[in-house]
Amino acid sequence: MSSKEESTSPRLLDYLDYRVFLTDWMAFQKERKSSFSLRAFTLRVGLASASFLSAVLKGKKNLSDEVRLRLAAALGLGGEDEEYFHWLVQFNQAKDMDGKNYCFRQLQKFRGSRARKVGEGQYRFYSKWYYAAVWNWFGLHKKNRNLATIGQSILPAITVSQVEEAVQVLVECGLLRKVANGFEPCETHLTTEPEVASLAVKNHIVDLNRIAGELLDKVPAKDRQYNTLMFQVSGKGFETIKDRIRLFQEELRDILDHDQGEDRIYTLAMSLFPNSQEPEK
Repeated sequence: MSSKEESTSPRLLDYLDYRVFLTDWMAFQKERKSSFSLRAFTLRVGLASASFLSAVLKGKKNLSDEVRLRLAAALGLGGEDEEYFHWLVQFNQAKDMDGKNYCFRQLQKFRGSRARKVGEGQYRFYSKWYYAAVWNWFGLHKKNRNLATIGQSILPAITVSQVEEAVQVLVECGLLRKVANGFEPCETHLTTEPEVASLAVKNHIVDLNRIAGELLDKVPAKDRQYNTLMFQVSGKGFETIKDRIRLFQEELRDILDHDQGEDRIYTLAMSLFPNSQEPEK
């Protein structure tokens, strides 16, 4: 491989979505050689039709184990790259959170992989719900370092060891810094990479929704607000509702930016999901 190819060819370990990697790899091959085509590559993989591979790239179909192995061979992957590709496909195609979490941990084992870099920051922050709670708590009480008090102030309460763990992770992620009399949140906000958001944030949401159910009977009605509404709607109406929710989130951020005298931590979890199957087109 020439030095030019080495500098421009997509590096598999930089990806957390095998479909994006395949798309970039094929674009690179097309740039190198104008005769390269999806159809020609499909034949190299040993598939009867290019439409299947096209559907895979669009996320409409998944790879079977057999096709994955043939695809890895056609890509010229071997050794570490082939193993990484194996876990990457399973990570993207996993049907439940336990499966995704397991595959992501396997991807993190590869030195220099994007999964390892992200896992040290963004993914780690969202792995436990109380990390965010402790982060916000220090925004209210910068000078209080009593771990037992902090743990009992969080709702639901957490242990001293969990507070210690949260503080350590927040400092390592650059979200908390030590000051003379305690800790305070850094101005830097953590941004979750798109490829990991679907996994890390899902874990976060699952935990918070579980806690919301637990607190329903424990928190007085005056201190909470729970609403549900099941309705019929068109596709156009659904998109309008999502736009209104986004506008509300922007208004809420503006309220919080101008709020003064904060004295409590709250979580707002909004869920909009279907209760019927999508009609056939």
